[in-house]
Amino acid sequence: MAASSLLEPSLLRRLEGLAVLVRRAVKGQMGGERRSMSRGRSPEFADFRNYTPGDDYRLIDWNAYARLDRFMLRLFVAEEELPLSLFVDLSGSMDWGRPNKAATAQRLAGAIAYVALASLDRVRLTVFADGPTSGGAPTRGRHSAQGLFARIQSFPIGGPTDYSRLVLPISRQRPGMTVLITDGLGESPIEPAITALQLARQEGAVLQLLAPQEIAPDWTGDARLRDAETGVEREFTATPATQAAYRTALARRTDDIDKVSRRRGLRFVRLTTDQPIDDMVQRTLRRVGLLG
Repeated sequence: MAASSLLEPSLLRRLEGLAVLVRRAVKGQMGGERRSMSRGRSPEFADFRNYTPGDDYRLIDWNAYARLDRFMLRLFVAEEELPLSLFVDLSGSMDWGRPNKAATAQRLAGAIAYVALASLDRVRLTVFADGPTSGGAPTRGRHSAQGLFARIQSFPIGGPTDYSRLVLPISRQRPGMTVLITDGLGESPIEPAITALQLARQEGAVLQLLAPQEIAPDWTGDARLRDAETGVEREFTATPATQAAYRTALARRTDDIDKVSRRRGLRFVRLTTDQPIDDMVQRTLRRVGLLG
């Protein structure tokens, strides 16, 4: 898939009307379009403080001076960028399904990134399987979207999932927004990565992405199954009883991820690859308050 075709131009135009939503003020490094905890110049009043030599005298509140007989500065909430980090699972289990989970994850990550870039937020990309791989320096601005799309599509897919190796890169982030896109499958527990997000003061979401054939298996009879990440093969017979056991196990895995995410203050959504990206973004992610 060419970088230019990762997301259709018509979809990009619709995405420009959205923004990544945060529940608390953020502190970025550059000017942007959202409220910051820093004190700067914007229409929204924040606080007063005493004037000290060297301060901008234009910020003196003369009404306060008349009341208090001392110089006071009016401080305003600064508008700053939101640091947005995207962690995209490209392990072996993602390279499966109709539509393919990895390809859908790339498109979904591209859509979320574009919403942030169009709002002058700073976007950092990391892909992972058995370990994290940086997607390069953070990008900012709509003009950098095609380069980011190209990087999203440039990484190989495969290998086992090891969520524990995300702890270090997550812990190094400044407070901001993080979105983790993964199928949540594999032998490695996801809780260490989610806990790291809370400790790093990250708002965000865990987006579990599954293929329709995983939710409702469409095969019966005897089969030899091969683990996409470990290569281990196993004989299996699909019967109503085994399929019911499988669905129960998958539901339990999803429920566990949901509970630990919410317990750590993160949003959780389960998505399927047969959903159009536009629907995922415009309806599902808006419904949970990630975008708006």
